[in-house]
Amino acid sequence: MLGWLIKKSPLYEQVKQFNAVALPALTTPARQCNYLAIDLEMTGLHARQDHIVSIGWVPIVKQQIELSQAKHFLIKPPVSVGQSAVYHGVHDKDLKNASELSDVLQQLLTDYPGYLFLAHHCRLDRAFLQLAFQRQYGKAPRMQFIDTLNIEWHRMQKQGTVMKKDALRLPQCLQRYNLPVSAQHHALEDAYSCALLYLTQLKKSHPDITLGDILQQSS
Repeated sequence: MLGWLIKKSPLYEQVKQFNAVALPALTTPARQCNYLAIDLEMTGLHARQDHIVSIGWVPIVKQQIELSQAKHFLIKPPVSVGQSAVYHGVHDKDLKNASELSDVLQQLLTDYPGYLFLAHHCRLDRAFLQLAFQRQYGKAPRMQFIDTLNIEWHRMQKQGTVMKKDALRLPQCLQRYNLPVSAQHHALEDAYSCALLYLTQLKKSHPDITLGDILQQSS
């Protein structure tokens, strides 16, 4: 009689399907893995009280950035963006035709099972995404993140480089490798910059570096 109360929802099943696609083994050469560089802009730094206002992502397949599959979504939050617009440049007037967060989350689940997720200083992006999935689906998918900031810290420590203030911020990391620096706090541009940085980090790594090695550097 009460079976409907415990029946798993179709949304929950979508998360299960995403999780059913295995990630590459730790021994897999890192250059052979598929990645999704992703960036979020939010109204604040607290996942439980602040909101996502934009999401950008760029896939990397066979060490190639797939620009044709790059996406940028404006997300209409349940409240005004307020003063946070000073940082991310998205104003309430820009969000009249914004995407529903639920639709964007579903596209992530549908299109990118088996991918490894890239972000620069991933802690915030991961926390906001996990909570968004929990609220929408009742369960967060298993998303393995790689943090390009931590990889850069590992590289600089190994080289004995003296780190100056802000040396690990994304623009400074890009400048270090003579990569183009775009405007900050635009989700798609930051995702693209993160992808460029990661491919450069891979290029300068040992030829046989594995996914396990990268995850260790990223932790």
